[in-house]
Amino acid sequence: MPSPTKKAARRESMSSTLKCFQALELLAQEPYEFPLSELAARLEQPLASVHRLVATLVEAGFAEQDGASRRYRLAGKALWAGAGYLRNSPVYRASFLVMQEAARTSAGLIHLGALHGEWVLYLHTVGSPSRLYLSGDTGERRPLHATGLGKAILAWQPTELVNRIGAQRLPRFTKHTICTLSDLKEELKGIRQRGYAIDNEEGMIGLRCVAAPIFDASGVSVAALSMSAPAQVMTRQAIETSAAQIREAAMKISVQVGYRPASSNMLSLISG
Repeated sequence: MPSPTKKAARRESMSSTLKCFQALELLAQEPYEFPLSELAARLEQPLASVHRLVATLVEAGFAEQDGASRRYRLAGKALWAGAGYLRNSPVYRASFLVMQEAARTSAGLIHLGALHGEWVLYLHTVGSPSRLYLSGDTGERRPLHATGLGKAILAWQPTELVNRIGAQRLPRFTKHTICTLSDLKEELKGIRQRGYAIDNEEGMIGLRCVAAPIFDASGVSVAALSMSAPAQVMTRQAIETSAAQIREAAMKISVQVGYRPASSNMLSLISG
């Protein structure tokens, strides 16, 4: 049995490792470059301790320091490591050609997002670059309740996840954002009935989208596909046509990752 001294050393080592990852996560957020003093303030750690953390990240190749500004930022190795998630994602691999095909007949952008804890993680975007592109940049995390992708995933997730998200404060992004659990549950009920989600300027004014779930072999919604466009393009008349296209594309991806509609248990997941 490890001695108390060894247990304490192990806990200290684990704590330092977690703090190092916290620094890494902070560098992945805006404004993406930080002076050491700001890193220390945000991490609520002594300057000397944070200096050791970022020095470790620099030595490992995950961070670098700008020679002129002395600010720290992520290095290319961080992208390489993160992209390993995509390289190992069956949904991403199955979606690639389907998204290219959908983009050829779309007036907007095609987004792929996967469930990531209590967030939707954007994996890929296809379409002509525009001011809307950054709203779904690869690696971006957005709240489930305020995106078409997130709501399409939530509608076929167990009730426990919906309740857990709704028990928290749901941030408001626009006057259209759903901010209560009761309203969210009512919205998800409508999504299940029609088979697709609508983001009616809930995350960003001027942007609408339609989204459909992607199911795995067990019938659980693990990801979603969406089509987004400016509100003046994605009119209410255009939503139905766009929804039919995105539902067909999402089903193609679902089948490729093992989903079989006849054996789906997705309705049982949301009962109660």
